[in-house]
Amino acid sequence: MNWNVMRLRGVATLLVAFSVGILGCASSSEEVPVRPIIRDTNLIDANHNAADALLARAPWLKERRDPLLAATFVDINNLDASSALGRVIGEQIGSQFAQQGFTVIELKMRNNIFIKEGSGEFMLSRSIKEISQSHNAAAVIVGTYAVARQSVFVQARLIRATDNLILSSYDYVLPLGPDAKALLAPQ
Repeated sequence: MNWNVMRLRGVATLLVAFSVGILGCASSSEEVPVRPIIRDTNLIDANHNAADALLARAPWLKERRDPLLAATFVDINNLDASSALGRVIGEQIGSQFAQQGFTVIELKMRNNIFIKEGSGEFMLSRSIKEISQSHNAAAVIVGTYAVARQSVFVQARLIRATDNLILSSYDYVLPLGPDAKALLAPQ
């Protein structure tokens, strides 16, 4: 046989073996789905924006400057349960109202309101009217949150104290990043 022919056959054999090897590797490996990395949002900005939106939808409240109560936001699936996230949301929304010049009554400092230890102060109840009257509050900042696979859906409301009428509401989404997960974890 001719030396060139033998060399071509050798190269062809190597190419075939190499191709089969690559194809074998590609077909034998399982593809692992890549989960996107979810990043946290700036909670302070998101919650301050929620406070601003609540206030924008109840402009008369800005003129009156009556006291407000801010409550812990609760898990929509269990209104008797909250988390560090629910407490942070209520605190930050109340903080923004205070920065806007409102008198926001700190419920944790009062001794005549029920505070469930480790859960915060709950206002989504029938006692909103009585509690608000005892604190001379015009409105109560309340809300719920629902945890999904990649997001936390938050519903914030400003409720008139005298008749529980929703004065304004604002819905927003927080990504379920590492910080949000940590704040939702049992303490």
